[in-house]
Amino acid sequence: MDKELKELLNQKLAENKRRLKEIQIDKTKSQIIEEVENFTEKYRFVDDTEKNRIENFIEKIPFHWGVDFSRLPKSPITQHGNCYLCFLSGSEEIFEIYIYGNFNDFIRDYDDFFFFSAYLLIIDEDFRRFVYIDDEFNQKESYID
Repeated sequence: MDKELKELLNQKLAENKRRLKEIQIDKTKSQIIEEVENFTEKYRFVDDTEKNRIENFIEKIPFHWGVDFSRLPKSPITQHGNCYLCFLSGSEEIFEIYIYGNFNDFIRDYDDFFFFSAYLLIIDEDFRRFVYIDDEFNQKESYID
C-alpha cells in the first residue's frame, strides 16, 4: 500500500473512531435523560464553550486517587446555586458529559447520578468553588483562586 492510501486509511479509521465515540456519548446522554427523573425540566447538557471552561477548571484541580485536598484551601460546605456536574468514574464516554443545573437538585438526585459514576465533582457557575462527592456521599468543598 502506498503512502497516500495508508494516510487516507488512517484518516478514515480515525473518523470512524470519532463517530463511534459520539454515538456512545449520545447513547449515554439518552440513558441519563431516561434514568434521572424529570431530567429535561431540571438539567441540560453543556455547550462547547461551557465544556471548555469546565475542562480548563478541572485541569487546575490536583488529583491523586481522587481530589488531593491537602494541596487546596479548606472550605466549609456553603450555599450553592447553579452548577456543573462532572463524572469522575465510570465508562469512557461519561467523562465527556457535563450537566448544568441547580446544586440542590443534583444532591436530591444523587442516587440517579451515582448509577453512572460513584465519584462526582460539582463546579459552581462562578468557576471558583467546587464540591467533590465520593462513593459514600461524603462531600468536601474547596476553591481555586
